[in-house]
Amino acid sequence: MGRYFPQDEYVERWDRVHAEMKRRGFACAVVFGRGGGTTDNCGDILYLSNHYAISGGMDSLIWTARSFAGVILQEGRPPQLHIDEPEVRRDLVSIDDVRCSNHPFESVARSLVERGVSGPVAIVGTNFIPIKYYRQLEAVAPGIEWVAVDDLVRSVRRIKSVRELDCYRVAGETATVGMNVLMENLVGGMSEREAAGEAAREVVRRGGRIQMIGTNHGETLGFDQRFPLTGYSEDTPAIGDMVTGTLHGALFQGYYLDPGRTGVRGKANSEQLRLREAAGDIVHRLTDMLRPGVKLLDVAAEGDRMTAAFGGSISPIMKNFPFYGHGIGLGFELPRISTSMSLPEDVVEQDMVFGVEAFLSLDGVGAAFYEDIIIIGRDGNELLTKSPAIF
Repeated sequence: MGRYFPQDEYVERWDRVHAEMKRRGFACAVVFGRGGGTTDNCGDILYLSNHYAISGGMDSLIWTARSFAGVILQEGRPPQLHIDEPEVRRDLVSIDDVRCSNHPFESVARSLVERGVSGPVAIVGTNFIPIKYYRQLEAVAPGIEWVAVDDLVRSVRRIKSVRELDCYRVAGETATVGMNVLMENLVGGMSEREAAGEAAREVVRRGGRIQMIGTNHGETLGFDQRFPLTGYSEDTPAIGDMVTGTLHGALFQGYYLDPGRTGVRGKANSEQLRLREAAGDIVHRLTDMLRPGVKLLDVAAEGDRMTAAFGGSISPIMKNFPFYGHGIGLGFELPRISTSMSLPEDVVEQDMVFGVEAFLSLDGVGAAFYEDIIIIGRDGNELLTKSPAIF
């Protein structure tokens, strides 16, 4: 085993985060992350150290904060990683100075006290750090003023390096194959869980990690999945049913994709075709608009215009996801493409990666979902998810 990215990639990342810290007026920052079987809040730690915590579970007599890790970034000093495991994987982790502890939050705080750190310190992760662990920081390091800066590393992560983009291309190939297998089997007569199983096999054999395979059809089609607990049900789409499929996962080296498609089992009628094609048209139009310097509010406004022009109804999934896409990387990222969620200063930049998506619904017909993943290039955007538009 060895790291996918060379050491100089991590050194460059640390330098970029330190520059962002300086820009925001911080000499010291602590970045927390959580693994333990999830991928929603592990990205910052992966980005800085290539560490992923495997253990989960509740606190016990000998452990607290299982699955959490923290990285101390201080001006003039190399990074220091604190993990909840007894030994570090030196073949994988990029940081030399690693502290192993059964109580990683207390370990971080003790290290800062030993260094003589006091006053304002940026803390990343307040959106998921439990109160009891935050109180450990306060108890052990009372002289520190913790300042929440949850987007510190994410703001750097949103622009991908050349090596990250190459990594994404590998992940895109896996996503494409997995989506093809999923949709072909959904429209070909398999049950949702059988189709999901076939797709999972293709993803895993290519080295991908699955977060969720979502499928739906029939009377529940306006929701994200037919059976939310697993993402797929034991039911089989009937002839004439519209079907939706989506594949969410860290499909290569932790880099996330979430493409989606809509199909019909059997021959589609004219209204099913119109619904499905309109969702794809929105994604293709917005993808063309996503060029460096363009404001995301303008892209979202075009999405709203096209959705309104189609007409139809508002499904539960449309209410749940009121946007046309999002930044993506080591997890879902900001910014969003939305007239209600994008900020005036949110603009497209070269080497960002976006998921671009659209949801439409038509009473008496069904609902459609379409999503592609793209790289924003200098001379044109690069499509990573190359599954057919029509299944």
